[in-house]
Parts: sequence; C-alpha cells; structure tokens
Amino acid sequence: MAGDFTQFTDFYCFSGEVSATFALKMDAMQVIIVNGNPDSEKREFENYLADYQNRLLAAGHSVRIFTLREMNLGFCRGCFHCWHTTPGICSMKDDIIPIHKAVINADLVIWASPLYKGYVSSLLKKVQERMIPLLHPYVEVVNGEIHHRKRYGNNPGHGVIVEKESDSTSEELMIVRQILERYALNFRSKLNVFLTTELSAPEAVHLTIRNNRAGAVNISDFEPEDGHALALYTSSLN
Repeated sequence: MAGDFTQFTDFYCFSGEVSATFALKMDAMQVIIVNGNPDSEKREFENYLADYQNRLLAAGHSVRIFTLREMNLGFCRGCFHCWHTTPGICSMKDDIIPIHKAVINADLVIWASPLYKGYVSSLLKKVQERMIPLLHPYVEVVNGEIHHRKRYGNNPGHGVIVEKESDSTSEELMIVRQILERYALNFRSKLNVFLTTELSAPEAVHLTIRNNRAGAVNISDFEPEDGHALALYTSSLN
C-alpha cells in the first residue's frame, strides 16, 4: 500500500492457516472490524461477526476485531492537541492508540453495531469521533466541498455491518448508510460495503471482497481543486 505511516508502523493482525503464497494469489486484504456492540448478551450479533471473520480468514485475508466494550476508551475532549500540539497523536493515552494504528494500515475498516433508535451505538459513534488525529488540521476544497487534508497516503475502504431493530425501516437504513458514506468521504474514502446480519455470513464475505475491490479508492477522485491549504489552526506543526 502507498503511504507514509511514520507514526503507526507496528500493526499486526491474526492470519488464518493459509500459506503466504495462497494469500498473495487471493490479493489478501488487511481487514479491521470495529465491534461497537455494547451488550455482550447479544450473542447472535457476536456469533455473526465471528463467523464473518473466520470466513475472511479462510479466504486468505488478515482480520482483526476490536471489541470496544472491552476496551478503555474515553470521549473526545475537543482539545485539538492531536492537531496543534502532538500532530497525529491523541492526548488521551487509552486504548484508542492501537485502533488508530490498525485503521491507518488497513485495506478495509468494517464498522459494526446493532442499531439503537435507528442508528449505530453510541459506543461506536464515540470511537468514530476519535479518528480525527488521522486527519490533517488544514482543509482544502475537494469536489466543491471543504474537507480536511489527508495526513497519511493510505485510504482504507469503509464498510458497515448492522443488526436491524425489529421495526427498522428501509428509510432508516438509507439514512444510516448516507451518514456513513459522508463519514467515509471525510477520510477521502468510500463506503464500499453496507450489510445487515440478515444476509448470510458466506454471502456477506463474498460481497465484502467483491465490492471493496470494485470500489477501490482512486486518489484522483479526491484531488483538491487548488494547491492551497486553508489554515484552521495556525500553530499546527504538521
């Protein structure tokens, strides 16, 4: 993968019992699953993610799951130290650090959560909000919109797995999808995979591999319209 990952270079992941040669032939991906399920009693959701992970491993891909409810994760303080004091590094020394390292080195990040009141869990949302150190404080115009400059060269694809509520509607699912498409865009990426647990795990894995390859990020899709960065924080060191 292209990119300068000087801050985060020690990413590791669990690989299946597949030879390196076979994995290479399969164009193996590094996949991160961020599990935002706050309720350990939701066993069907947990079992689904485990099955999904195991089938990706069997296909020759490397997969790591972060189970957020088991981690020490605070809320973003809005201090912006990650932009102007310690560029790229969160001031809170909790379990967000390994997540940052994994995400920026991944080929695909899957945000996973049951739906609550029509949206993903607050636990998952909390971690998504803490991804701002991976962005640059300066902004630029891209496709007629203002977006933060990339801090790293890598553009992991984004994906979503949700468990519907008993009364979830197609309109609610579309809203979730549109919001997370915009979230991916902020990272100069695309939401290539949107799945519900109603889909069988084998089919979910098939769609994940197919859609992420087909929707691979083209850097030219996100070229700034001019070469000038707009200063957001003039004291930024990077």
